[in-house]
Amino acid sequence: MALTSNLRLFTAALLMYAGLTTSANHCPSCGTTPVPYPLSTGPNCGDQSYKIRCDAGSLKFDTLNNTYSIATITPDIQRFVIQPSSFVPNTCVTSDISTMGIQMNSSLPFNITSSNTIMYLNCTTTLLNSPLNCSSTSLCHSFINSSAQVSACQSAPICCTFRAGGSTTSYMIRVRDAGCRAYSSFVNLNPTLPVNRWPQPGLEIQWVSPSEPVCGTQADCDSNSTCGSDVHENGVNRCFCNSGLRWDPIQGLCAEIVTCQDPNGCNGGSKNRTALIAGLTAGLGTALFAAIIGALLYKRHRRIKEAKERLTREREEILNAGNTGKSAKIFTGKEIKKATNNFSRDRLLGIGGYGEVYKGFLSNGTTVAVKCAKLGNTKSTEQVLNEVRILCQVNHKSLVGLLGCCVELEQPLMVYEYIPNGTLSDHLQGPNRGHLSWNHRLFIAHSTAEGLAYLHFSAMPPIYHRDVKSSNILLDEKMNAKVGDFGLSRLAHTDLSHVSTCAQGTLGYLDPEYYRNYQLTDKSDVYSFGVVLLELLTSQKAIDFNRPSDDVNLAVYVQRMVEEERIMDVVDPILKEGASRLELETMKALGFLAAGCLEERRQNRPSMKEVAEEIGYIISVATAKDVEKVD
Repeated sequence: MALTSNLRLFTAALLMYAGLTTSANHCPSCGTTPVPYPLSTGPNCGDQSYKIRCDAGSLKFDTLNNTYSIATITPDIQRFVIQPSSFVPNTCVTSDISTMGIQMNSSLPFNITSSNTIMYLNCTTTLLNSPLNCSSTSLCHSFINSSAQVSACQSAPICCTFRAGGSTTSYMIRVRDAGCRAYSSFVNLNPTLPVNRWPQPGLEIQWVSPSEPVCGTQADCDSNSTCGSDVHENGVNRCFCNSGLRWDPIQGLCAEIVTCQDPNGCNGGSKNRTALIAGLTAGLGTALFAAIIGALLYKRHRRIKEAKERLTREREEILNAGNTGKSAKIFTGKEIKKATNNFSRDRLLGIGGYGEVYKGFLSNGTTVAVKCAKLGNTKSTEQVLNEVRILCQVNHKSLVGLLGCCVELEQPLMVYEYIPNGTLSDHLQGPNRGHLSWNHRLFIAHSTAEGLAYLHFSAMPPIYHRDVKSSNILLDEKMNAKVGDFGLSRLAHTDLSHVSTCAQGTLGYLDPEYYRNYQLTDKSDVYSFGVVLLELLTSQKAIDFNRPSDDVNLAVYVQRMVEEERIMDVVDPILKEGASRLELETMKALGFLAAGCLEERRQNRPSMKEVAEEIGYIISVATAKDVEKVD
């Protein structure tokens, strides 16, 4: 009986993995290289958001401006390694300098990991003012002096070393004549090893865990899944696993866990002696097979555990990198679960593209907001970690304050001060917008402008918010404004004039010049803030399809009204009712200031510091005691 019981346990373990049924169409191997899900080499396999190419038996990864060979793929941790561009013969110049190096599309589910150590070679003196390690003792000098492949770089003395991942380096390894003309990359480099024991050059890319496969009808799904609408993406249908099955994004499967709990045996418990002997004989073979499977599963579990530990270290490195300000308190997972009542749904404050925000209560009675990255979503994780790192470097009354973070859980969390009065968008679009007086709106504009000016001129290095909008401006109980959500923010590192990154932000607030040339500057935030000023002035949405087709975009609409000298026609009627002549003049002045922020060419826009000063002057006029009321 003991042997029979052990066989049942082994059988149950086998069934747990034998009960996997395909929910997604895997791509065929490329030559001898398997193509794991969700990577897609064709229109009818994999997930179409995860496109790579199979070219003559070799896998290729296309960036915005170039193609790179894929050297290895590790599906368990959702990563692959590409081969960096080679050097132009007998020069210290990499051959992809004509396309400015590796430029990835940040809207796709791929990004560069922080496991990469980048060597920037043949650099100009401007790099000496950057936060990169360009000292004579940096690793890149050891690389130059000990590697024949870059011997030409010995005559170019300025080289720099840094760890990629986080900030703009999540999507870009940039080379150009005005910066550095060559680069190389090494994955998981041990700096204590001699150069001749370094791994081959490579750049590690990770992909975000895929959602269930997209479907048009039930015919696109198998019998273990049902085609239904995705509540997180309007108009998108997916093959959701049936009851009792779960989606495995790594295998691309609907997985069924089968257990055997019948004491008489899963097949009726035959008492026939011959059947028992046959069962024992088969069971021994099954036991051996199960032992082999168990060993393989253990190795897989160990690899995953090691990968998770490495990810945790990487997260902590991201938080500590370049931190010149306050440190974030590290909360334990137990503390966070207790504060949020184990992430109870009645504590949920909101859901966004990054994940969820919960209301929490710390043991000392402090009310906090807890932002959670999406589980298994690499980009969401990077956004939360980036926000923590940004907030560690800033401290201003008009910016949301960071209290701490937690990186020990699978999904990193950040804990910040709880702002109880909702967002500016809630108040402007809600039925009680009349409670938001003209003076309130001016003070909100001034506080927000001062917070952004602090980021641009007082933070070291400067910070570009990149997602300024009314829904990211929080109001406390006294209607004081605080700028929040720094998940897309970027540090102004190497480039003195701008940061090159694919345009990200919110429709209606996005700087058109940034959208066209991918050059992010402080003036990109100025443009977005100009749209916020228009919202304060008009109480209208940045994008509203209820307006005529030519006026859907608020910035375009108001700019047209300014050209027609009808700016007062767009001012919220509630504000104009009973306003003094000076107050009406200040409304017009704020409208013209907003129009200046929305200038097509960024050189013509004021700086955020100038904007804050101008709003301060407008406030002084609007609050004058001897205002004359309009009859």
